[in-house]
Amino acid sequence: MPRLIQILVADDHKKTRLRLAALLSHRSGWKVCGLAADGQEAVDLAKKSLPDLAVLDVQMPRLNGIEVAKAIFGYCPHSIIVTNHEVNLFAGQLKELGVKGFVNKFHLETDLVPAVEAVLSGETSFLRPISRNF
Repeated sequence: MPRLIQILVADDHKKTRLRLAALLSHRSGWKVCGLAADGQEAVDLAKKSLPDLAVLDVQMPRLNGIEVAKAIFGYCPHSIIVTNHEVNLFAGQLKELGVKGFVNKFHLETDLVPAVEAVLSGETSFLRPISRNF
C-alpha cells in the first residue's frame, strides 16, 4: 500500500484554512496532516509531522508564509504560497527560498490541486500571475 502524501495547511482565516483542507483531502493518496492558524504554529507542526508539502498563506500573524517556508525548508522542502496579493513583486524571493509555486486564492478550486500535483512531481507551479485587475 503506497504511503499517503502528508500536506500541512496554514492560513489565519479559518474558512480559507478549512476550504484548502477540503480541496486537498478529496484527492486520493493525500492527507492533510496539520492545520495552522499562524506562522509559528505552522513551523511547530512541520517539525512534528514532517509533511511532504506545505500550503502557506503569505500573510499570517507571528510569521508570514515566506518566513515559514524558509524556517521549515529542512523539514518540508516543498511549499506553495496562496495569496490574493500581488506576488509578482516578490516571486524571485519565493523561488530563492525554495518555494515551488503560488496559487491565487481566487482560483483555488481550479489551480490548487494541479499546483500540488506539479510540485509533488518535481516541477514548479506558478499557474496564474496575481494581478490587481481580475
